[in-house]
Amino acid sequence: MIKIIDNFYPNNYLGLMVLNFLNLHFENKHQPFAKYFGGDRKLGIPVYETTQLEPKDPLSPYNLFFQTFLEKTNIKPLYVRSFFRKTKLSEMKESPSWKQYRPHTDDNTFFDIAGLIYYNSNSLKDGTYIYNSIDDYEPTVIVGSRFNRCVFYDPKQPHSPTMEQSVEERWTQPFFLIHKEETFKKFKEDNN
Repeated sequence: MIKIIDNFYPNNYLGLMVLNFLNLHFENKHQPFAKYFGGDRKLGIPVYETTQLEPKDPLSPYNLFFQTFLEKTNIKPLYVRSFFRKTKLSEMKESPSWKQYRPHTDDNTFFDIAGLIYYNSNSLKDGTYIYNSIDDYEPTVIVGSRFNRCVFYDPKQPHSPTMEQSVEERWTQPFFLIHKEETFKKFKEDNN
């Protein structure tokens, strides 16, 4: 399952999302997050991320995403994890990950859907590769980045960033959500 929604946020929400993206604090991180690289984040995929978006008020990025996702998909999230992420071309080129396509899955989590929204690029080089198998080298589908494009898929679907950025900063909003009651029940049991 791969779904693509162009013009995801309505214009009034999109302006607020970009304003938040520009004003929130980003921390130095790396992907995959679970791996330890001896303190050198450039040995992984160097990224900058905000803290998890929270449902603070009706116009918070969390709530704007939640409302838009529900309206565009008719899927009601029971739990959402989302944040903003930047990757810098200059750092990517210093990483051994540069131009190395490593499919991964997000199935080590409790989520039913994984995806992201692109904020500042219109290029195949800034998009997402989708694979049939974790062992594939060539992608089956290439989803190009496009301003305000949302792409989402099953977390078990092998995928990767394209690892050949065309812009100095790639801006995205990754998200993971639960919409199935049985998944949510298991999530609550394991997080109590």
